[in-house]
Amino acid sequence: MSEHETITTLNWFPKQFRAGDMDGTGGDRLLGRTDLAPLEVLVRETAQNSWDARRDGATPHFGLHLRRVDFRLRADLNRLFEGSRRPGRQRTPEATNLHVLEVFDRGTSGLDGPTDLSPVASGVPCNYQDLILKVGVPRDDGKGGGTYGFGKTAAYAFSEQGTVIFWTRCHTPGVGLEHRFVISAFHDSYVSEGKQFTGRHWWGDGRDDLVEPLKGERARMFGERFFSRRFEGDETGTSLLILDPKITVPWNTDSDAPDVMLRRHGDSSSLEATFAAEARRAVRQHLWPKLVPEPGHNSPPMPISLRVHEDEVDILDLAAGAITSWGAGLNAIRTRVSGSDTQVVAPSGLPVEVHDVTRLGKTIGHLAVVKRMRALEGVAQDDDLDPTWEEGAVQRIALMRDQAELVVTTDDWSDHTASPVFDWLAVFKSASDWDSVFADAEPPAHDMWVSSAGGETGLVIRAMRNKVRAILRDVFAVPDSTSIVSPGDNHHGVRAVARMFGMLLPAVDQGAEDSDAVPKSLRSGGRRGRRQMMSVDAPRLLETLPDGRQRQKLTFSVSELGDHVVEVSVSVVGDDGARSELPPADLALDWSHGSDLGDGRAVVPGEIQQAVALTGPPRRALRIEMNARPVNARD
Repeated sequence: MSEHETITTLNWFPKQFRAGDMDGTGGDRLLGRTDLAPLEVLVRETAQNSWDARRDGATPHFGLHLRRVDFRLRADLNRLFEGSRRPGRQRTPEATNLHVLEVFDRGTSGLDGPTDLSPVASGVPCNYQDLILKVGVPRDDGKGGGTYGFGKTAAYAFSEQGTVIFWTRCHTPGVGLEHRFVISAFHDSYVSEGKQFTGRHWWGDGRDDLVEPLKGERARMFGERFFSRRFEGDETGTSLLILDPKITVPWNTDSDAPDVMLRRHGDSSSLEATFAAEARRAVRQHLWPKLVPEPGHNSPPMPISLRVHEDEVDILDLAAGAITSWGAGLNAIRTRVSGSDTQVVAPSGLPVEVHDVTRLGKTIGHLAVVKRMRALEGVAQDDDLDPTWEEGAVQRIALMRDQAELVVTTDDWSDHTASPVFDWLAVFKSASDWDSVFADAEPPAHDMWVSSAGGETGLVIRAMRNKVRAILRDVFAVPDSTSIVSPGDNHHGVRAVARMFGMLLPAVDQGAEDSDAVPKSLRSGGRRGRRQMMSVDAPRLLETLPDGRQRQKLTFSVSELGDHVVEVSVSVVGDDGARSELPPADLALDWSHGSDLGDGRAVVPGEIQQAVALTGPPRRALRIEMNARPVNARD
């Protein structure tokens, strides 16, 4: 169908009430109560349905595209519904500012199976029935988001018109690749000509009360007229077009209320910017596991794209940020479940610990604890996946089921708070054969595990939470920070921190008896009663070399005027607390303001901030010591 051809009106099938029918007025309440925003529910549920429908051996692709409604699309939409309008419904709003939201997947099975309600034998696909003709079809294998129909309900709920256009391409026995096109809506119930109607509507082919989708070439032409993402080659999948999506309206600061005029008649770019930010955050927070390649793979399990008007929105930052730590936790569990003994390392260079979470001697899941040293990691600005982000976007423990690999929620059940230097996060995944139990603990919106659930399900959830708490208490059971580098107890403190973090911050000189344990700035060069001569900040990671060694930078200053000799020494700390000093030549020291004297020493000026870069071995506990003396002082 070319852009010059006229769209023909589709047949309208309003559903008349029969015994047991559901009132369409309550369709958007099927998701139950949830703290998630409507856009979050939509993104999470539609992406999960796409993942569930992935074809064997294929990588599914998922995408969202917010589009402006131009004059041609507005005319086509109005023509579709001619003769089937009720007041306030189906007619495209008379507004200068109108959008549609296209949600699509490729590499999935599409809406295959019978297009009527004929009985289907076990194992025969019936995705069209489940998504178009039914509501709330449960899965009993624990593999999916829980209930296929609720993802569809979220799409209707996100439309101001309660209306969604579906276009799919699937394999049909005896036909081959087949296009299907149909429209469906959830509206309020109503009475017309003395009859009660549920508020459920369909538009397509068929006669009497039997709705059928457009099929074949006609369906393809309609689909290509309304959708921007077409089917290429032998692609299969499904596209949804949500009419008049409920985009968040910026608030009017003068009236402290939503700016309704902007919603319909303002600048489209303002609404689009808001949607882009909210959709990006929803994808990142709920779907980040789909963006993390499995060990040994370069591509993510499900590539995701976001387009707003004519602009592609980058979902990942140039600076990787916290997603690399979350991904390390997820991949550590993936590795453990696969039977591999490969050690997964966090971005800070620390090994990720994976713990079995058990109940009555059976493993119900795995917990990966990722220990972070923020000074050694790249920090992305405004990172909505970082638990330390000022807006508190996420908690520290991500919960997900094994086969779905979708974030149910993030929580924090530990008693351990992070410090400005040390931080952590964790990933919990249920064991595959316990997925169905954890799925039973989810409400319709799939946004939590209800510990108050009755029977075996509730017992499992409570046991999991208690076990996770116990594991975290054990992981972070280290001596009080004031004892870590106290004089006379150096070996005990070093071993404790080495066991906990796998490496150390710079330590003060052993002769400094008045030092703090893990201070914000580390000092050396003085004895009790003397003014401290140096302050040293925590190291920052510059780069990881091809052989795994890490290049780090120490920022420091000497508090007195004049030239000083500063000495750096680095030791590897063994499991028994014994230290082995590294040869200064191996450190490859690079002083920002100093004159290198060799043997780890340099002459530097006082009372200015400066730095020294050094190279250390990978995945080893290190003790870094610095001291200073005036150039005219005796050794």
